[in-house]
Amino acid sequence: DIRGVYRPIYYGDILGIPIPVLVFFAVAVAGYVLLNMTPFGRKCFAIGSNEQVARYSAIHVDRIKTLTYVIQGLCVSIATIIYVPRLGSASSSTGVLWELEAIAAVIIGGTMLKGGYGRIWGTVVGAIMLTTIGNILNLTDAISNYLNGAVQGLIIIVAVFLQRGDWRRKKSK
Repeated sequence: DIRGVYRPIYYGDILGIPIPVLVFFAVAVAGYVLLNMTPFGRKCFAIGSNEQVARYSAIHVDRIKTLTYVIQGLCVSIATIIYVPRLGSASSSTGVLWELEAIAAVIIGGTMLKGGYGRIWGTVVGAIMLTTIGNILNLTDAISNYLNGAVQGLIIIVAVFLQRGDWRRKKSK
């Protein structure tokens, strides 16, 4: 039976810390190292700041973008391997609106929508905050579970407006 082998991935722990939490932080550390300590990371920030200038700087923009999508696909596969044992199966509707959660976590974490600035640890804090808010809403029955996506959308809108005001203040200085 494959479930007997596979379930410990989601429900197991190492030194009392759940394996999914350890994997999450391992991926975050790997992302931090990749973005902040390698030429690839500097090229990603350059492309995010101004793609045309990055092209003029002899950065192979299409190659870097493709590699970022490959890395993103790898992260999705890791998340899937970790998450599927929780349900014991997967369906085509698994993961619906997760992209909204990811975008919200990134924006709450301080990544600029205009590009060029973002920090892994800010995104980690954003994800933790968003998860905490979702758990509080679910536990208190303050709103319907079906409206969690609407709350996340509202959080994104507020974060965008706050970012926009912050960007205008920095621009005027």
